[in-house]
Amino acid sequence: MTKISDDLKQKKLSVMFLNDEESPCVVSEWVSTGCLALDAIMGGGLPVGRLVEIFGDPSTGKSLIASQIAAIAQQMDAIVLYIDTETAVSKDMMAEVGVDISKLLYASPDTVEEVFTIISETIDSKISIDPDCLLVIIWDSIAATSIKQEMEAEFGKATMGRHAALISQGLRKITRKISKNKVCFVVLNQTKEKLGILFGDNVTTFGGKAVSFHSSIRLHLHMSGKIKLNKHIIGINVKAVTDKNKIAVPYREAILPIYFGHGIDDTEASLLFLKDAGIITTSGAYSYISITGTKFKFQRQGWDKLYENNYNAIEEIVMSVYDAN
Repeated sequence: MTKISDDLKQKKLSVMFLNDEESPCVVSEWVSTGCLALDAIMGGGLPVGRLVEIFGDPSTGKSLIASQIAAIAQQMDAIVLYIDTETAVSKDMMAEVGVDISKLLYASPDTVEEVFTIISETIDSKISIDPDCLLVIIWDSIAATSIKQEMEAEFGKATMGRHAALISQGLRKITRKISKNKVCFVVLNQTKEKLGILFGDNVTTFGGKAVSFHSSIRLHLHMSGKIKLNKHIIGINVKAVTDKNKIAVPYREAILPIYFGHGIDDTEASLLFLKDAGIITTSGAYSYISITGTKFKFQRQGWDKLYENNYNAIEEIVMSVYDAN
């Protein structure tokens, strides 16, 4: 078997074993979302070398989560390119969640064609200048990006199918570049209703089927409720579901408490996640968890301190929830 592999490589054919380090099937690096529960349901976070689609209804925290991803990536010394075709990102909001806006590459192109040109040229620049650095690209969003034909056409003129076709073509061209050059590509998308569907799932996304096909992970965000303080809405609870996952088991769920101006509350999300997994048990006003062989008894207000003091151990517990499955 090895002799055959060596012979094929001598013939300059790109053949390898599936577990080789240079194999694009091996995910060896991850980008955290800043939320342990969200990382856990995805299998470890955002896989480098792959495409991740985050989609949902309006106001389900997509841009806020994307900004938090940008902040975490910068802490990893990654280059972050934020493509904002919605032109709705607030630099103040980004700064509040920890983004260093002075080091954030930002682009606001008008068309799908320009988006893919910027992505391709950025990857080429990274390869030529610093091939070993991590590049995180965030496209916010597919739904808000027009195509050149649509921009130049008169109002009311149909351009049916061209948007999806161009996105499909663009993804086919760049997915190989992404997989081979330490690039993590995150796209945000909106849901819409399928017309004429009376029964079954009537929800789809913009950009045709190419995005869902090329994505290694599809994270579906659902509004789960509002968070109030003294009758004022200060955040939302969002249910995140991995509708597709080629890295780990799909259809895992987590509740994400998202506070306006602050992003995901990782501490509270981990509490809810561990309760749902049965690792934290509750009796009356008290909850219980075993950490490195020691059983802790706490009330809700005591969880924050317990979490801070035992973060590394709790991180291991959260990330190992699905190991037995």
